[in-house]
Amino acid sequence: MKYYKKYLSSFFCNNHILIMCKNSSAGVSHILSRNADYSTDDRAFLPADTLYVQVAQNILDYREIKKPFFTLNSHKTKRKTKYPLIWNAGLTAFTGLAPLESYPVGDTITIHMTLRGKNAKDEMKRKDRFPVGSAGKWTFTGTVYEKTSDKGREPLTDARVRIQGVADVRTEDLSYHPQGEDKFVVSDGHGNFTMDYEGISGQALVITAGREGYKNAGMEMVLGQDNNVVVTLSPVPAEDHPSYEYSSANSCKKCHSNIYNDWKDSDMSNAAINPVNQLVFLLYTAWYVTGDRSNFTDSAIFNNPNPAFVGDKGKIFEDATGRFKILGDAGHIHDCADCHSPSYASKVQDDGITPLWDMRAGVLTEEDKLSSVDKQGVHCDFCHKMSHVRAEEEYWTEPGVNYKVSLLRPDPLLESSPDGKIMFGPLDDVIYKSMQASYVSQFKKSEICSPCHQDARKLYLQPVDENDQPDGEAIERILWSEDTYREWRFSGYSGLEADYPVSNYTGKVLQCQDCHMKDPPPDPITGKSIAGYTEVTDPFYMISEEKRKSATKRDSRTVYPHRFEGTNQNLSSGKRKRYLDWAVDLTVTNVKAEDGTVSFDVSVINSHTGHTYPSGVTQRNVVLLVEAGQSGTTLTQSNDQVVDTPGGNFPEGYYEGKGDYAGKPGKIFMKHNRMVVDNEELSPFFYDVLYAHAVEELYDTRIKANQTDTTHYEFQTIDTGKITITARLIYRFLPKGTLEFAAGNGYVISLEENDYESHKTEASLWP
Repeated sequence: MKYYKKYLSSFFCNNHILIMCKNSSAGVSHILSRNADYSTDDRAFLPADTLYVQVAQNILDYREIKKPFFTLNSHKTKRKTKYPLIWNAGLTAFTGLAPLESYPVGDTITIHMTLRGKNAKDEMKRKDRFPVGSAGKWTFTGTVYEKTSDKGREPLTDARVRIQGVADVRTEDLSYHPQGEDKFVVSDGHGNFTMDYEGISGQALVITAGREGYKNAGMEMVLGQDNNVVVTLSPVPAEDHPSYEYSSANSCKKCHSNIYNDWKDSDMSNAAINPVNQLVFLLYTAWYVTGDRSNFTDSAIFNNPNPAFVGDKGKIFEDATGRFKILGDAGHIHDCADCHSPSYASKVQDDGITPLWDMRAGVLTEEDKLSSVDKQGVHCDFCHKMSHVRAEEEYWTEPGVNYKVSLLRPDPLLESSPDGKIMFGPLDDVIYKSMQASYVSQFKKSEICSPCHQDARKLYLQPVDENDQPDGEAIERILWSEDTYREWRFSGYSGLEADYPVSNYTGKVLQCQDCHMKDPPPDPITGKSIAGYTEVTDPFYMISEEKRKSATKRDSRTVYPHRFEGTNQNLSSGKRKRYLDWAVDLTVTNVKAEDGTVSFDVSVINSHTGHTYPSGVTQRNVVLLVEAGQSGTTLTQSNDQVVDTPGGNFPEGYYEGKGDYAGKPGKIFMKHNRMVVDNEELSPFFYDVLYAHAVEELYDTRIKANQTDTTHYEFQTIDTGKITITARLIYRFLPKGTLEFAAGNGYVISLEENDYESHKTEASLWP
C-alpha cells in the first residue's frame, strides 16, 4: 500500500493535481489550542499561554513522515522559531507545543506546520495566523437595518444578533442534548443592540444578525479595535417560482460531505426508490385511484399521469354507527409524490397553478418520468427551500408538499446573482454568499417533520336507509393514518399541551430532531443506551475537510447529522436496526406453575419512543409471539390471548405458511382498518388495507409513548420438567396479507426483508 500511495502521489503531481504534493492541504487538519488536551480550538492567545499544536493527515502512513515540525514567525520581531512535532498514537496525530511568553501583546504570529516524507514531493503544509493579546471584556453596540431598495435602508427590529458560532446552550450542561440558553440579543424598535463578549484583544469575530423573512448577514470585528457594528439584512424573495429547477444533492457534497453521506444512506434519499414503497405505490394506484385492485399488474394504470380519481366513491358500507354512501374524499387529493418525491410533487402543470402531484408515472415504469433529482427522494434542495410549515390543527389531515408547505424558490433568471439563491435552515449566523441562508425557527422543531408524518383520510359520508336513500345530513369522517406528529404532540415529549406535561425518560422536551437527527440520549436511570451510540465531537462536522479553513466552529452538541434514522427500512436483511432494538423493553413477569398450568405476564413498555409503537403508516405492525415449552414439547395454550387475523394465516400462499402468526399465542400491535363491505371477496386481504382505502377503524392496539401493554398467558404443562418461556417482538413493514397478494401477482418481497425480530426474552422455572 505504501508504494501504491507514492505512485499515486507522483502521478497526480505530474498532472498538476496537488493531493499529497508540496504545499498541499487536502486531507490535513490542525488544531491550535490553549489546553494540553486540545479540548478547545483557539483563535487568539495570551503571552502566559502555551500553544499546543495538533496536526492530523490521512494521506501517508505516519511512519513515512520523517520531518514533522512547525515554525512560529513573529510579525513584530520577525523572529522565526522552529519546534518539533511528535507522533501521538492516542490522538493519531502529530503534536507539539511552544511557550508564548517571549511574544508581546499586540504581536501576530504566523504558524507554518510541515509534515515531510522521504521525498520533497511528499510534503504537506498547513499555515495559520493568530494574535497574542490581553484578556478583557468588550462591549459592542450597533444597528441592524433592512434593505429597502438598492441604496435605501431602515432600522429592523427583532433581529437576532450573536457572535457567529456561539450556540444557545448552557455551557455547564455536558449532555448530548443540552438545555437551551439564549446567547443572542434582539434589536430594539430602532434596530439598535448592545452585547458583551469576553475574549483576547486582537481576536477577530464575526457578529451576525438573522430574522425570519430575511437573509442572514454579518460584519467582522477585532477585539480592542472595533466596537460599532452595522448589519444590513435583505428580505427573502416575495414570490415563489415553481419553474425553479432543484439542484442535485451532489452539488451540496463538496462543502457538506459528512451531511451528504449521512443523508445518502438514509430512508429520506431512498423514499422514491425503496422497493417496499414501490409496492405501496402500486397498491395505492391500482385501488385508490382506479378503483380496481385486481388491475395491480396492469401497466396501463400508469399511462395517464393524472387520471380521474375513483377510489370508493359511490359505494355503500355499513358499520356499528350506521349505513353510509361514500360521496368522496373530503380532503385534497394527494399522491405518493407529496412525501416520497416532493420536488416532483411541488412542480405545476402547464397552467402554472395545478400541482403535478402524481408519482405513478415515475419510478414504476420503464419510461421513467422522474428526473434524477426527483429520484433523490426527500433531498437537500427541497427541504431547505421550505420557508414555513402550516402546523395548525386544521392542516393535520393534509399530507406532504401541497397545501401544507410554503416553498420559496428563487427566480431561475437570477441564478447567477445573490437574488437567485436562498437556503432556509435553523441557523441565524450562516452568512456565506453561496448559501444566501435565511433563519427559520421551525427547522429545530417537530413541526418541520409534520408535512409527511401527519396525515389522515377524510371522507364525506351520506347516511342512507336500507334502500340506499339519503337519511340525514352528510358527515365528515377522519381516519388518522400517518399520525406520528400528533402522537408526539399529545405525549410527555413535546411540552406543547397543558394536559401532557413533560414526562419521559430524559425529563426534558425532545423534538423529532433530538432523536432522529442524533442518537437518542441514554437513559439516565437504567444506563441503557442505543446500540452504537455516538456523540458528535467534531465542531466542524457539517463542513468538508477542504472547506474548514473558513468555516464556523460550532458547539458539537448543536450539530445535527442527517441520518434520519428510525426503522431503517432501506437497510438490507440481516442488518441490525438499532432504533427498533432501542424503542421498547420486553419483559416476562409473574411466572408461576401450579395445578398443571404455567401462567405469566408479558409486558411491552414503550420506554424510549416519543410516539406510538409502532408508528407511521397503518401498514406497519409489530407481532408479539409467545411460546412455552417443556421436555422438548411446545405446550398448548389454555387461554385465548392470540395474534389477530392481520398476523397472517396463508398456509397455501406463496410463502407456504411461513410468517403466519394469526391464532398463535401473542398479540399484534397495529391500527386496524377495514375497507367497504362490497370488497369482502378480497378476504383476507382487506384486513390489512392501506389507510387510503379505509372506511372504518376497527381497533388501535399500538402502545402510546411512556405506556405499557401487558398480556396474560396460560399453558398446560405435561410433566415435571423444566419450563421455558420465550417472548419475541417482530416488526413488520407490511402485513402478511399484503405480501401474499403482491407475491401472487409477481411482486415478491422476502420475509427477511419485511420482518425484523427486535427483541427476544426468556424465562424458565421448575413446576
